[in-house]
Amino acid sequence: MSAETFQAPIDTEARIPGQAGELDEPVAEAKGYTPPEQEPDVVAVAGFKGGVGKSRTAKELAFLRQAVLTDLEWDWGGVTRGWGYFEEDRVSTPPLLRAFQTGETPKPLSGNGRKPDLIPGHTDFERNQPKADVVAESLQQWSRELKRRIVVDTHPGGCESTYGAMAGARVTVVPAVLGNEELRALEGLLTNLPDYPLLLIPYKVNRAPAAWLLDELERLSDTFQAQIGPAVGNYSWIPDRRSRVPICASKPSKRTGQFIEEMQAVAEAVENYGR
Repeated sequence: MSAETFQAPIDTEARIPGQAGELDEPVAEAKGYTPPEQEPDVVAVAGFKGGVGKSRTAKELAFLRQAVLTDLEWDWGGVTRGWGYFEEDRVSTPPLLRAFQTGETPKPLSGNGRKPDLIPGHTDFERNQPKADVVAESLQQWSRELKRRIVVDTHPGGCESTYGAMAGARVTVVPAVLGNEELRALEGLLTNLPDYPLLLIPYKVNRAPAAWLLDELERLSDTFQAQIGPAVGNYSWIPDRRSRVPICASKPSKRTGQFIEEMQAVAEAVENYGR
């Protein structure tokens, strides 16, 4: 595996004061998707370390695949609050908890075509996680009864809900940041979960990553028979972005165009995985 395999340009455009919170212009409303009822389509996004791009990947994939974004993250840094759902403003039982308590399929919140529809996470989910097999069966039931694809953002690290999401998924997307600590966390995930269908996505890749990091990713891929997908570059403007709309829901610009192309390639790899 050569360094060219994972080359992706970093963002070199200087930040313009006052534009960090500028809303990107949305594209036309996404059309609904109805897969065959007998074929639930669940995709999980997981990682054993925070800060590797898991939530960003889940949000963008859910929009591109016109899927229901399902949040099993209970900390406030997940996709739920970034979507615009604030649990402290709600008085009813959280839909995620109610669904697991009753066995009923939750009704997603509408993103109105500008954001993926959402089954929101909740801080109480940490103490009320079902067993992994219940999570797996429930996610497949939701996809089947909603007749929708589902993309699941999981909590970092290993826990019942993460294991369940991965067990119920057709494929689990794992952002693979090319750094020493991040690759050690990835090795831990691969060691503990060797039999899961995994798609490793090199993420936050600099223009010229160190050769030994590429070699290490290849070693992990070969050792654990995990497929490597398209790379996503390192963009300095993404952490400053305040818009709730996914980047891929905006018209490509000089700043966003390359990232959108890379995520579209990831979505295509997810679509074709195992098929």
